[in-house]
Amino acid sequence: MLYGKGIRFTAGLLSLAALLSLEACRDVQTPLAPETGSTANARLSANFMFYVLTDNNQILKLNTQNPSTPLETITLTGIPSGERLAGIDFRPATGQLYGVSKASRLYMINLMNGVATPLGTGPFTPAVNGDMIGFDFNPTVDRIRLITSGGQNLRLNPETGTTAAIDGAINGVPMVALSGAAYTNNRSGVTTTTLYDIDPITDKLYRQDPPNNGTLVEVGPLGVNIAGLGSFDIAPDGTAIATLIAGVTQGLYQINLSTGMAERLGNLPVNSIVGLAIPTDPVAYTADGMNMLHIFNPQTGVVTASKQITGLQSGETLYGLDFRPANGQLYAIGSTSRIYTINPSSGAAAAVGTGPFSPALEGTDVGFDFNPTVDRIRVVTNSGQNLRLNPDNGTVAAIDGRLNPGSPVVTSVAYTNNFAGATTTTLYDIDTRSTMPMLFRQNPPNNGGLELIGNVGMPLEGGNGFDIGGATGMGYGLFRWNGETKVYSVNLMTGAASNGVTLTGNPSVRGMAVGLGF
Repeated sequence: MLYGKGIRFTAGLLSLAALLSLEACRDVQTPLAPETGSTANARLSANFMFYVLTDNNQILKLNTQNPSTPLETITLTGIPSGERLAGIDFRPATGQLYGVSKASRLYMINLMNGVATPLGTGPFTPAVNGDMIGFDFNPTVDRIRLITSGGQNLRLNPETGTTAAIDGAINGVPMVALSGAAYTNNRSGVTTTTLYDIDPITDKLYRQDPPNNGTLVEVGPLGVNIAGLGSFDIAPDGTAIATLIAGVTQGLYQINLSTGMAERLGNLPVNSIVGLAIPTDPVAYTADGMNMLHIFNPQTGVVTASKQITGLQSGETLYGLDFRPANGQLYAIGSTSRIYTINPSSGAAAAVGTGPFSPALEGTDVGFDFNPTVDRIRVVTNSGQNLRLNPDNGTVAAIDGRLNPGSPVVTSVAYTNNFAGATTTTLYDIDTRSTMPMLFRQNPPNNGGLELIGNVGMPLEGGNGFDIGGATGMGYGLFRWNGETKVYSVNLMTGAASNGVTLTGNPSVRGMAVGLGF
């Protein structure tokens, strides 16, 4: 039976290869003919957007209710000629899209402009070994699981582009050739998750348990005779979907994670899909005075997880947080004039450099934000200090002009265009010197000159957070007023804060970092 399935699997790959070869010669994507199989179209109760990757480095935005019609087509740039991406997934810790190529390179993908930014200095090792790839983030440890049809089982680091661990080869079921993998609980800060794999040889869904051992445990048959390339992902709410080939037709299916059963939802717009990714929930981070890292949804204020930050100096308090656009790593600044990288899944802090930077921090409230155009950290304080820090060695890159005119009391700052490769940016400051705080533009940043934009619209108490979304350009404020901490939208044209939602637990906060994908 498996021998016959293997022949059909190979034939399916050859048929698909012929279709892909034909499409590669055309200037436009070819719509699929209706599927001739016996499975009727199902209706997915959830209605959400998702993205698929084609074999020619294009990404299509689709909807589960009408998967045959692309809502957007994005042609990727920044990938060397001849190199093809083979899998994609959204990172729960930041909301960014990542991809992996057959050349064993990891990329961050900007869906706003299609630019793919390579991570690290070269291909990871060992190299990808297999025609088909399963590629998915483990949300509990913020690492990427990569499996292949050749039995490979790796963990990859999304910040360095390197291999974090070489795990046990796929085992437990003979003659499988896995083509899709997906974890449950796709939210930052979760502590439990389950890894599922799809195999087109046995036409079954498996749990990979434990993932690091590579052992497959059968869940059940898909109920669909599939062959060749497939892709698979699980939404934050637990809804699982996959792209599967039945005959030579690629369709979208809903996967029952309890039984393995696949229900066809409809045709896909092209024959050449090799990857599938469902966006994760909006995410942001803040620290409180007890050095707790709170992970929350900036649109609702709901805290989804809290982690104790470890690895700081004795008696030290964190003053600010921000993500580094160049590699998606979370950084923080402490009261002992040190900068740290923070593991968002565990709260573990690692000092950057060998000691405190000099000159030391002068104030008790600190604005801390990455300039995406030069990959340097802007630090300003409520005493008027204005520094640039080097995120690679934790030292002061430049002592810039003090904030002016007058005696500003700036407590938070944020740059626009928070994405890798940005060529322009604007720095905004929140100044609390008066009873009614104001939003300023710091222009030019190195001179420290402040240009008034407008009134924030409320008094602020103590530390607060401010950041600007890298994908949306939206300003977010985490402000405390009348003893209550809320998340606000901040109008960068007027300074006005509005639509506040209460942060769960009502902590007094120090800084804010919005995931780079939002």
